[in-house]
Amino acid sequence: MPQGGTTVAGAVSVEPGSSASSTHATVTISGGEAGVTYPWHVHSGKCGDNGAVVGQAGAYTPIKIGKDGNGKVDVTLPFAIPDNGAYYVNIHKSATDMGTIVSCGNLSMAM
Repeated sequence: MPQGGTTVAGAVSVEPGSSASSTHATVTISGGEAGVTYPWHVHSGKCGDNGAVVGQAGAYTPIKIGKDGNGKVDVTLPFAIPDNGAYYVNIHKSATDMGTIVSCGNLSMAM
Protein backbone atom coordinates (compact mmCIF):
# COMPACT_ATOMS: atom_id res chain seq x y z
CA MET A 1 0.00 0.00 0.00
CA PRO A 2 1.36 3.44 -0.90
CA GLN A 3 2.50 5.58 2.02
CA GLY A 4 3.05 9.30 2.50
CA GLY A 5 1.27 10.38 -0.68
CA THR A 6 3.34 8.19 -3.03
CA THR A 7 1.98 5.94 -5.77
CA VAL A 8 4.33 3.03 -5.02
CA ALA A 9 2.32 -0.19 -4.64
CA GLY A 10 3.09 -3.84 -5.18
CA ALA A 11 3.06 -7.44 -4.10
CA VAL A 12 5.40 -9.64 -2.10
CA SER A 13 5.63 -13.38 -1.74
CA VAL A 14 7.97 -15.26 0.57
CA GLU A 15 8.37 -19.01 0.83
CA PRO A 16 10.89 -21.44 2.25
CA GLY A 17 14.11 -21.54 0.29
CA SER A 18 15.99 -24.61 -0.92
CA SER A 19 17.43 -25.11 2.57
CA ALA A 20 15.96 -24.77 6.06
CA SER A 21 18.08 -21.65 6.59
CA SER A 22 16.93 -19.69 3.54
CA THR A 23 13.86 -17.86 2.23
CA HIS A 24 12.87 -17.15 -1.36
CA ALA A 25 11.27 -13.71 -1.83
CA THR A 26 9.76 -11.99 -4.85
CA VAL A 27 8.84 -8.31 -4.70
CA THR A 28 7.15 -6.45 -7.57
CA ILE A 29 6.25 -2.78 -7.42
CA SER A 30 4.56 -0.27 -9.68
CA GLY A 31 4.20 3.48 -9.49
CA GLY A 32 7.88 4.00 -8.71
CA GLU A 33 10.07 6.80 -9.99
CA ALA A 34 11.99 5.75 -13.13
CA GLY A 35 15.66 5.10 -12.46
CA VAL A 36 15.29 5.04 -8.67
CA THR A 37 16.45 2.10 -6.53
CA TYR A 38 14.27 1.31 -3.52
CA PRO A 39 15.61 -0.63 -0.51
CA TRP A 40 13.16 -3.01 1.15
CA HIS A 41 13.06 -5.28 4.20
CA VAL A 42 10.81 -7.73 6.00
CA HIS A 43 10.07 -6.48 9.54
CA SER A 44 8.49 -8.02 12.64
CA GLY A 45 4.98 -6.75 13.41
CA LYS A 46 2.49 -4.90 11.23
CA CYS A 47 2.77 -1.78 9.07
CA GLY A 48 3.37 1.22 11.29
CA ASP A 49 4.90 -0.81 14.15
CA ASN A 50 8.52 0.15 13.36
CA GLY A 51 9.49 -3.48 14.04
CA ALA A 52 12.98 -4.92 13.72
CA VAL A 53 14.32 -6.05 10.34
CA VAL A 54 14.19 -9.83 9.99
CA GLY A 55 17.68 -11.18 9.24
CA GLN A 56 20.57 -9.10 7.97
CA ALA A 57 19.49 -5.80 6.38
CA GLY A 58 22.28 -6.07 3.79
CA ALA A 59 20.88 -9.36 2.45
CA TYR A 60 17.89 -7.65 0.81
CA THR A 61 18.63 -6.81 -2.84
CA PRO A 62 17.24 -3.31 -3.62
CA ILE A 63 14.55 -2.93 -6.29
CA LYS A 64 15.58 -1.03 -9.43
CA ILE A 65 12.77 0.83 -11.19
CA GLY A 66 12.57 0.83 -14.98
CA LYS A 67 11.40 3.58 -17.32
CA ASP A 68 7.82 2.31 -16.95
CA GLY A 69 7.83 2.83 -13.17
CA ASN A 70 7.87 -0.89 -12.43
CA GLY A 71 10.47 -3.00 -10.67
CA LYS A 72 10.97 -6.55 -9.51
CA VAL A 73 13.47 -8.44 -7.40
CA ASP A 74 13.66 -12.20 -7.01
CA VAL A 75 16.10 -13.17 -4.25
CA THR A 76 17.08 -15.98 -1.91
CA LEU A 77 17.66 -14.58 1.57
CA PRO A 78 20.28 -16.41 3.68
CA PHE A 79 17.95 -16.86 6.67
CA ALA A 80 14.56 -18.38 7.37
CA ILE A 81 11.58 -16.13 7.97
CA PRO A 82 9.45 -17.74 10.71
CA ASP A 83 6.23 -19.36 9.55
CA ASN A 84 4.14 -17.83 12.35
CA GLY A 85 3.72 -14.38 13.82
CA ALA A 86 3.16 -10.98 12.23
CA TYR A 87 5.47 -9.58 9.54
CA TYR A 88 5.39 -6.76 7.02
CA VAL A 89 7.45 -5.36 4.16
CA ASN A 90 8.62 -1.75 3.97
CA ILE A 91 9.79 -0.14 0.75
CA HIS A 92 12.12 2.73 1.67
CA LYS A 93 12.58 5.96 -0.32
CA SER A 94 16.34 5.48 -0.84
CA ALA A 95 19.50 4.13 0.75
CA THR A 96 20.15 7.63 2.11
CA ASP A 97 16.56 8.13 3.34
CA MET A 98 15.64 4.88 5.05
CA GLY A 99 13.30 6.71 7.43
CA THR A 100 10.83 7.55 4.66
CA ILE A 101 8.55 4.63 3.80
CA VAL A 102 7.00 4.84 0.32
CA SER A 103 5.01 1.60 0.57
CA CYS A 104 4.15 -0.94 3.25
CA GLY A 105 2.32 -4.26 3.21
CA ASN A 106 1.44 -6.79 5.90
CA LEU A 107 2.36 -10.38 5.07
CA SER A 108 -0.25 -13.06 5.56
CA MET A 109 0.66 -16.67 6.18
CA ALA A 110 -0.53 -19.25 3.66
CA MET A 111 -2.68 -21.97 5.13
